Amino acid sequence: MTLLNRLLLIVFGAGLIPLVPATLFLFYFQSRARQDISNFQRNVAQMGSLMMEREAQDLSRRFERMWDSDASYVSQASLEKALKKNPEFLFLAFTKADGREVLSGGAPELKRYFGYVDLSGDALFQGAARTGRAALGRFETIYDMPVCRLVYPLGGGYYAFAAVNLRDLFVKLRTQKLGETGGLLLADAEGNAIALSGSFEKFNGAEVRDILKRGAVFEISGRYGPYIGAAAPVRGFDLFMVALENKAEAFGGLNRISWLTAFFLLAVVTVFYFSALLFTRRLGVPVAALMDGALRVSSGEFKAPVPETTEFTELSALLRAFNSMMREVDRYHGIQVEKVFEEKQKLELLVSLIHDAIVLSDMRGELLYANAAAREILGADAAQGENEAVRRRVADLVYKSSAAKGGAVELERGGEKKYYRVSVQTLSAKTQNPAVFMVLRDITLERGMQKMKEDFFHSVAHDLRAPLLTMQGYIKLLEKEFPPEARQSGYVRNVKDSSDRLFKLLENILDISRMEAGQLKLDLQKVNAAEFLSSSAESFRAIFEEKGVALAVETAGAEKLEFAADSSLLRRVVENLLSNAWKFTPAGGKVTASVRARNGGVLFSVADTGPGIPGDQLEAVFDRYKRLKAGEGEAGFGLGLAISRKIAELHGGSIWAEAGPGGVFKFSVK
Repeated sequence: MTLLNRLLLIVFGAGLIPLVPATLFLFYFQSRARQDISNFQRNVAQMGSLMMEREAQDLSRRFERMWDSDASYVSQASLEKALKKNPEFLFLAFTKADGREVLSGGAPELKRYFGYVDLSGDALFQGAARTGRAALGRFETIYDMPVCRLVYPLGGGYYAFAAVNLRDLFVKLRTQKLGETGGLLLADAEGNAIALSGSFEKFNGAEVRDILKRGAVFEISGRYGPYIGAAAPVRGFDLFMVALENKAEAFGGLNRISWLTAFFLLAVVTVFYFSALLFTRRLGVPVAALMDGALRVSSGEFKAPVPETTEFTELSALLRAFNSMMREVDRYHGIQVEKVFEEKQKLELLVSLIHDAIVLSDMRGELLYANAAAREILGADAAQGENEAVRRRVADLVYKSSAAKGGAVELERGGEKKYYRVSVQTLSAKTQNPAVFMVLRDITLERGMQKMKEDFFHSVAHDLRAPLLTMQGYIKLLEKEFPPEARQSGYVRNVKDSSDRLFKLLENILDISRMEAGQLKLDLQKVNAAEFLSSSAESFRAIFEEKGVALAVETAGAEKLEFAADSSLLRRVVENLLSNAWKFTPAGGKVTASVRARNGGVLFSVADTGPGIPGDQLEAVFDRYKRLKAGEGEAGFGLGLAISRKIAELHGGSIWAEAGPGGVFKFSVK
């Protein structure tokens, strides 16, 4: 084979090499583009779902705030007031627990359309009655208006049924179009659907249910061709937002780009072949020179530059540019090394200037690194290397942090006490020995502020008791002035409840102060564990039944279990735990109180089926004024669990919370 033919094959083969990754990229581009189209449809569906979710939550919140707490829900005045304040409510009706209408009102056309309301067989009504939450669905077009039905449990055995005009929301959603014909479809779990945008075919209930079963992204066959789409659920409601687009339309642009790219690659191959054939005869000598240079490079002569003088100006310029590029790469590498060292110096300076003390030591306590704040704590002799005094100080810090509650330790500095919150982590690597990393934050000021707050609350609570007792006496006189059915009697009851809550808060604050000062003495007597728990829980049974929460008391094996305790104080612990369980357990749930012997003492437990406690707050819930928001009713002042901990500790025991599917509190008594 002649040199000319060899050179032609080399040049043409080299030209074909980029076409291989280009072809692979074409297939990759098609795959990614199809995935991007699916992701876009899923994002559109999720965005529509979010807009619908916000609208549904807004409607639900409107019902929550629609009536005053002391007003009757089911009245003509309440109905007219609700219709007046909410013009998008085209029709509103109140029903009893059986779903039959009590009162109704709204636009005359809608009253004629709905007639006498009987929701006994309606799926929305059944869902609201089962869950105790608002149910939204049954989208339809009535008199050219997009209307949805909403059922809301009012309490007291009554429900509100509303026909809501969603024109404003639908106008926003109609702007979300996919191509020329694609758009959004809003559906409920029963298959009722309404098209928000686009011009695709209509789907019946069975077809809609089949779409919803296919998952987040799907492909279906319609009467007018295949469709691709995505579905997103509306959180908190049995609703779904579906994005649909004709498959041919969705992938039309992608297919055209793919064919054009393939044609372009074929054209490039053809042009390159004839170009290579034309210029090969003139490039024999320069190519040979380049091959010699390549052989030198392959033999390890990386420092020798490629000769830049050839018979062709273009090739000479290319070689000069290649050599220049190599010089620039070498220079850039040197700059990058300098930059790395500069960034390292900046990092070391930043760590040395931060206020928190940072200590790095090995597993024996030998100091590896300490910033300025850490050296001030460890002493003037805190230098890297072997130092027995510093090693002992570091080891003492690790020991104190492991023994301290909440990671806070007390240190002597300059003749005064300082408090630090210590975070300790063990660092390990495959190529280095394990190390201990500590961060100490000065919380002396925070502790001082906390003490000032406690002193302030104690002083205010003590000063408010006398006027509050006087006020409660006058409230009792006012209760006798009005008959129970009088409106003023309700006002007086509200004032009395508020004063009782305030008095209970003051008593809790003073009790904590007395416990911390050691002024609270226990009146220890023999207590039967089973009888004590049963009597404590029995007083709560009525409110549990009223809310629809099951209360179980388990005393099996503890009928003869006795222990010494101040029953009145210990009863407050059980009552606090049962009260919290009642607040956080939704209707239909269950609360279980149990007692058993453990390690020579008594272990009490209160567990519920509520939302439970986050793992990072199992200890924080016992802090004073720390509250978790309850599902209903008052959330309290955050003192109950703090007092419970003090009482348990006075009895030689402890109290703790456990993570689980529900709330679990346990306390022990010696």
